[in-house]
Amino acid sequence: MQKQQIIKNISQLAMIAKEVLEMKPGIIALEGPMGAGKTAFTKELAKILGIKDEIISPTFVLHRQYGVLNHIDCWRMESGGELEQLGFEKLIDSKSVTVVEWADRAKETVIKYKDRAKIVWVKFEYGNKKNERRIGYEDIDD
Repeated sequence: MQKQQIIKNISQLAMIAKEVLEMKPGIIALEGPMGAGKTAFTKELAKILGIKDEIISPTFVLHRQYGVLNHIDCWRMESGGELEQLGFEKLIDSKSVTVVEWADRAKETVIKYKDRAKIVWVKFEYGNKKNERRIGYEDIDD
């Protein structure tokens, strides 16, 4: 069942990040337009996980690791095969959380691992006002 919320500030984004982490995902798949908050959300996840490093979108390097957080960006990927070549399968384990920005670009590949790791899919959309966002999230279990 999808939960959806409208947020207007970073503290509300942090609350959603906390709710998502409480679902105990192995994979957090992020989808949404450029500038909608995917990297900001990942930064909030990192804070909750106690990561002090500066979180930078891995658009050009594709993957960055920060302790228990793997951060992948599929923006430049043309297929899920590129995600596989990155070693996606090896990044999924019970001790880490793997965040995939632009996960919709490799959806079939991400979903393929639902038997190995719980996947929470988070969709970002622009709201009606300047700093407003609609964020929906759900456990992918089917």
